[in-house]
Amino acid sequence: MSMSPSLFVGIDVSHKHNVVCALDDQAQQVKKMASFPNNLPGTEQLEQWIVEKMHIAQAENLIVGTEATSFYDFHVMEHLAQSPLLAHLPPSLFRFNAKMIRDFKKALRAPHVKNDYRDAFAIAMRLRVGDLPAAFRPQLEHLPLQRLTRFRAHTAKSLAREKNYFLSQLFLKFSAYTQIKPFSDPFGATSQAILAEYLSTDELMAMPIEDLLEFIIKKGRNRFPDPQEVVEKLKKVARESYRIRPALAQSVHLVLTLSYKNIRTLTSTIKELDEAIAKELEGFTTTLKTIPGIGPVYAAGILAEIGNIDYFPGHPKLAKYAGLTWTEHQSGDFRAEETRIIKAANAYLRYYLVEAANLVRLHDPTFRAFYQRKHQETLKHKHKRALVLTARKLVRVIFAMEKNGTIYRPRA
Repeated sequence: MSMSPSLFVGIDVSHKHNVVCALDDQAQQVKKMASFPNNLPGTEQLEQWIVEKMHIAQAENLIVGTEATSFYDFHVMEHLAQSPLLAHLPPSLFRFNAKMIRDFKKALRAPHVKNDYRDAFAIAMRLRVGDLPAAFRPQLEHLPLQRLTRFRAHTAKSLAREKNYFLSQLFLKFSAYTQIKPFSDPFGATSQAILAEYLSTDELMAMPIEDLLEFIIKKGRNRFPDPQEVVEKLKKVARESYRIRPALAQSVHLVLTLSYKNIRTLTSTIKELDEAIAKELEGFTTTLKTIPGIGPVYAAGILAEIGNIDYFPGHPKLAKYAGLTWTEHQSGDFRAEETRIIKAANAYLRYYLVEAANLVRLHDPTFRAFYQRKHQETLKHKHKRALVLTARKLVRVIFAMEKNGTIYRPRA
């Protein structure tokens, strides 16, 4: 921070109102707090209020912070970042993770007090303390791409949850289905045809082998190398699965049918999003797709969250922004062997980096060897730990490529 006088403005945002508190360098409030409607006229009033407080405090630096609460602070931060009245400064803008502010309030007096004015004061005080997160960036050119990639991440997580729910209900209907695995993919067309055709294990058991074989060949379009083996596994599923009451069987059957419709809808949505993301990415220059395993979707997801690489002085800052660093637990001569990954980070960037790392280690020998080495170093959380460390290595590669505008060159 500069030694010039500063004004620290904390804004507690909500759906309807923005409560604002301004502190000077001595942590004294510059006049009383105020509240403005969370709309364009209200934000313009807030803008004028900040200008007045800058004049009263004779401040030369403006530092503004909000608590990242859904999209409620988005328009306010975008407006202040592009404000003609504040362009001569320009303001330094920060979005705090809610947990960071919550933990900070515990150090203030009356930590049990919870209201908008107290929260605005806490945000302003946290700005004054320093050690701030990455500055807010408007990223107007990346915003359309970011909307698509974030919704894609949201949809992919919804699809994973729906599939897990489907499999839990499938255990009620055919408890041995996922144990014996008559089909490699329980969500495949032939598998779903079996689940839709047979209400209970008894019906599957009573089906003549010849008829079941014909059914498998027809639904599988004669693509199974050994349809007889599939039939034998299905019969084994029928023999080894628990029997349930007919009334319950009907309810579970309906739940499975509707859940699979959700899965098909989400799968179709992801496919449509992938096409839109690939088209939107054509307007950007990036070399991320030269990394083996990273296609348009993951390249777009990473690019949309990083934005301008020049905002990050080095790859450690980028890794911290993505949440690919660990907390430290040390006291005296003691240093914990296990520490948690930090929570206050860009969850979308971490998601795309980890998912991309999982594909890169399957396609690139260097990353594969690194992953395997880290996988063998510990007895706990082998895959998860190795994958996160591989994503951290990927951050170093991506930072160098984006900074220098180079393509990926694997080691010999």
